[in-house]
Parts: sequence; structure tokens; C-alpha cells
Amino acid sequence: MLNRTAFTIIALLGVALVVSSCGKLNQEEFDMWKNEHVAQMQQADSDILNKVTMLEGKVDQHDKDTTEAISEAKEEAIAASQQGDADTIAAAEQKAKEGDAQLRADLTKAIDMQGKEAMDAAKSGDAELKKLIDAAGDTGQANSTAIRQIQSELMAVKEQVAMNAKEAAKKPMLVTTVNFGSGQTGLSSKGKEMLDGVIDQLMASDAKVVVVGHADGTPVLRGGFRSNWDLSQARANSASKYLQSKGIDAARIEAVGMAHTKPIAPQNTAAGRAMNRRAEVFLLPAGAVM
Repeated sequence: MLNRTAFTIIALLGVALVVSSCGKLNQEEFDMWKNEHVAQMQQADSDILNKVTMLEGKVDQHDKDTTEAISEAKEEAIAASQQGDADTIAAAEQKAKEGDAQLRADLTKAIDMQGKEAMDAAKSGDAELKKLIDAAGDTGQANSTAIRQIQSELMAVKEQVAMNAKEAAKKPMLVTTVNFGSGQTGLSSKGKEMLDGVIDQLMASDAKVVVVGHADGTPVLRGGFRSNWDLSQARANSASKYLQSKGIDAARIEAVGMAHTKPIAPQNTAAGRAMNRRAEVFLLPAGAVM
């Protein structure tokens, strides 16, 4: 369209030159002629644009019609395939029914034969079973005597276990042990962790809580304690106060210092002395004695 307009303008210029050279048309006539010719060219361009738009619409409609035709053909193909599947399934079902009837007949026949064989075997086994029962009757009395003896012994064992459990319930039960540094009475983080681990157990019991402090036997030469007795008592008191801070009733707790009189490891080694510097927490049921 741009090329066409340019051509028109060039043509008009050429005409203008010719006319001006010939002197036949004045300026007003030339402008009228030019405007008329330009209007004709614009109308022609508009007509061409309308035709192009119409062709584009036809192309779009053709694409739509083609897509619809393809979709319909696809649906028809799927429907035909499904109908073929339905026919195949129906044929398979009919064949399965025929095979099922034959299988039922064969199974019925086999069951009847097995039933007859079983009845024959049962009749044959009755006599043998009777013999076994008679033989068992001869030994039944001896077996009954042995069973009664076993039951009696089992009852005696149960009674002994019950007695042992009662005796154990009357004895102090060690629930945890915490250790201390040399000459120290403060609880370490590990010691607090050990005590925290038995709080629930202590809370669930109504037994007395006894905390027993121990020393390693090394002479007390400095610090605020005059002897291992004072040192072990301070360790027991330290553990007791921590238990109280965790909710254990102070009235249930008894703190006792045993100095170095109850060692659990050799006193002449560093490792042994470390084990002996301890506080033990016991549950003491009613009637039990430390």
C-alpha cells in the first residue's frame, strides 16, 4: 500500500510539471483534480483492505471447520474401538461361562471321588484308632499322677517367688548414685542429670527417701569440714536439697553421712577413690531397715 501511494504522489508531481509547462490549467483546477484522484486511490486501498479482512475470516473459519472435522473423526474412531472392545469382552465372558460350567462339573466329580476315598479310609482307620485309645487308657493313670506331681511342684515354686518378692519389697532399693570431686559437695551437671532421671520414680512411691553420703577416706586437711564424716554428710545434704527443689516432700527425705566406712572400690587407687566419693539415693519401704 505504501508503494502504491508513493507512486501516486510521483505521478501527480509529473502531471503538475506537465500542466504547468503547458499552461493549460491554473492552480485551483489542478488542486481539484489532485484531490479527486487521491480520494479515488484511498477508496481503492480501503476496498483492498476489506477484501484482505474477508479472506482472513474465511481462513479462520476453514481452520475451525477442519479442527471440528478432525475431532469428530477421532470420536467416531474411539466409539468404534469401544464397540469392538465390548464385542470382544462379551465373547470372552461367554467363553468363561462355558469354561466355568465345565470346571464345576470336573470339580464335582473329583470331590465325589475324594469323598468316597475318605469314607473308606475312615472306616479302615476306626479300628486302628480304637487300638490306640485302648493303649492310651493303660498309660493314662500314670500320666495323671505325673501331671499332679508337676502341678504341685509348680505351686511350690510360685509360693517361693511370692515370698521372695515380699522380702525384696521390705529391703532398701538403690535408685541412683551421684559422684563428687575430691573435697567437693556441690552437684555437677552430670549429678543433677542423674537425680532428674529418678524424680518421677520417687514421686510415684510413698516410701521413705534416704540419701547416704560417702567420702574416699583421704584425710580432710583444709576447707570447711573437720572430718570425712562432715564431708559425707554435706554431700548427702546437697543431694537432698536438690530433690526437695524438684518437688520431693522434705518430710520423706533423710540425709545420712557414712564417711569412708562403706567403700565400693579400693581406696588406694585414684579411680577407686573417685567411685567412693558419692551420694546414694534409696527408697526405703515401711518396715525396711538400712
